[in-house]
Amino acid sequence: MNNAIMRAQSYAVDIEHVMRKVFECERFGFSGVVNSDFIRKNPLAAILATCGYMYALVNEQGKNQIEAFINDTEFYWEMSLDDLLSFETSCKTVGIATIEIEYDNGEKALIDNIKKFEAVCTLITK
Repeated sequence: MNNAIMRAQSYAVDIEHVMRKVFECERFGFSGVVNSDFIRKNPLAAILATCGYMYALVNEQGKNQIEAFINDTEFYWEMSLDDLLSFETSCKTVGIATIEIEYDNGEKALIDNIKKFEAVCTLITK
């Protein structure tokens, strides 16, 4: 396994651990969604599943926080973790499209968005 894949998998494991706390389950819980392999390739599905579950459990202020988190970070979760980490700078050309991110590189974006995810998950995991 090359270094880039190992880094992506490591971040996926971090996200999995947060999800395990939210869903109170082990790896492969919630029909396999709480699984770093799934998360690495489908982070948007994993994040939205977690946020949707929490949304049903929190008050109006919590709902607003979850919505703000999704609106703030959704662009980054739409990419696989491998694709996000492939940004060596804030700009990358994919095919004929140029994609810009608001961070110096993809790793900084991922680290910051994982921290935001952990923070929003404390709404129910304190």
